[in-house]
Amino acid sequence: MQNIKALVFALACFSAACALAQDSVQLIDDSGQKPQLSDLDRLYIATRLEQLDLAQCQTRILNTRPRVVYRQLTLRHKDQDLFINVTDDVMRTRNMVIYTESGDEWREYYACSQDTLLPALAIIATAKVNGQEIGSNDIRQKVLSRHTQLSSHEPTKLMVRTDSNNPSHPYMDFTLSLKHPLFANWDMLEHLQAKGADVLEALIPGDQEYLVQPYLAFTGRFSQYIGTRQSSPVMERRFNPSLFYRIWTSDDAWFDLGLAHESNGQRINTPEALAREQQDYLTRGEDPAFARDALSRGWDYTFVDWQRSWNSQWQTHVQVRHYLSDGPLQGKSEEYNVWEDGGTQARPRSAYDGVSVSLQYNFNRSRCFLGTAFVCFNKLDVKQETGYSNLFQHNTTTVEFTTNFFGLPVQLWSRNGYASDLVDYYRYTKSWGLGIELKTP
Repeated sequence: MQNIKALVFALACFSAACALAQDSVQLIDDSGQKPQLSDLDRLYIATRLEQLDLAQCQTRILNTRPRVVYRQLTLRHKDQDLFINVTDDVMRTRNMVIYTESGDEWREYYACSQDTLLPALAIIATAKVNGQEIGSNDIRQKVLSRHTQLSSHEPTKLMVRTDSNNPSHPYMDFTLSLKHPLFANWDMLEHLQAKGADVLEALIPGDQEYLVQPYLAFTGRFSQYIGTRQSSPVMERRFNPSLFYRIWTSDDAWFDLGLAHESNGQRINTPEALAREQQDYLTRGEDPAFARDALSRGWDYTFVDWQRSWNSQWQTHVQVRHYLSDGPLQGKSEEYNVWEDGGTQARPRSAYDGVSVSLQYNFNRSRCFLGTAFVCFNKLDVKQETGYSNLFQHNTTTVEFTTNFFGLPVQLWSRNGYASDLVDYYRYTKSWGLGIELKTP
C-alpha cells in the first residue's frame, strides 16, 4: 500500500511539473511555426536548463530585438524569461545564444558552458512540425555534423605509378584533395541557404527536402621521379580549385553546380621555349622528352555533379563538364599546340573529356581472407569517361580495387584511355598504380 501511495504521489508531482513546463517552455522557428514538444520533452528541457549559470557566460547589451536564425526556445528560468536561440547545426557547433529582455534593452549571453545541455539542444533542433521534418532537419543534422568542416573532395592518394607514354617510370604520384564550406556559421548565409532550399522544394515536385551549402575545394597532383631523373625532381601535374554549391537531397545524395579552374602550373607556351628546355636536358645528359612536362595547359570549366548511394553497397557518380574557351580565371584556354609535335589540327579537350559515369561497389566486411579482419576487400570502382564534342569517340576506362590490408587502404589502380596527364590529354595511354587511398569524412 505504501508503494502505491508513493507511486501516486510521484505521478501527481510529475503531472504538476509537466503542466508547469508546458506553460513555460515554448518553441518557435524562423518561419513562425511552432515545432511540437511533448510534455516529457518540455519537462526534460526545463530540468536540463536549470543547470544554466549565466554568470559563466560572456554578455553584451543589444539595441534591437534579436532575430530568430533557426529556432528559439522561450523558458522561465529563475524569475526571468530566457530566449534561447540555436542554429540548425547546433550539435556540431554547440552554437547557443541566450537573451533576456528588460524594458527596451536586450542582453545577450554567449560562450556559455553547454556540455550538459547538448541533449536538450538536440530535442530543440530536431522537433517536428505537424509530425514532419521542417527546414530539412533530418538532412541538416546528418549532413552538417559530417560535412561542415575540412573533408575529402576527391580521394587523396599516394601510389607508385607507371604510364606507357612516360619515358621515366615507375614514379611516385601523390594527389591531395580537400573541400571546406564557405562561411559555414554565418547567419545571413544560413538564411539564404534555407531560402534556396525553399525555392528548390517549390520548383521540384514531390516531398523531397534540400540543404544548400557553398564549398571551396582544391585538388592537386604531384609526381616525384626517384632514381630515374637527376635530383629526383617533383613535377606539378594538376592544380584544380573549384567553387560550387552542393545541394543535398539526403545524407547520401547530392548535386554540385560550380565553376573550376584546372591547369598544370607550367610555363612553356612557345616552340622557342620548348626547344631551350630540350637543350637544357641534353646538356645535362638526360632525355629531351622530359621537356614536355613543362608544357603549359589550362582551362576554366563549369560543371554539374550528381552522386547517390543507393544502399550500403552501391554508389553512382555522374559528372558533366563544359570547358570554356575564355574563362574568368584562366582567360584563353591553353590546349594542344600544333608546333609541339608537327601536328596539323587542333585537339580540343572537349573531344577527349567532359562526361564521366562511375559505379562503385562496397564489399561487406565478411569478404575477408581466411575469415580474418586483417585483409579484407573494401570496394571496387569502375569509371567510364568520354568527350562531349565527339561523344564515345575517345573513351577512357578506370578501375580501382581497394582492400583493407591490416588497417591500410591499399589500392590497385588501372587506367586505359586519355587524359592520364594534362600535358598529354589527347594521347592514348595505359597506366597502372599501386598505393593507398585516404579519405576524411
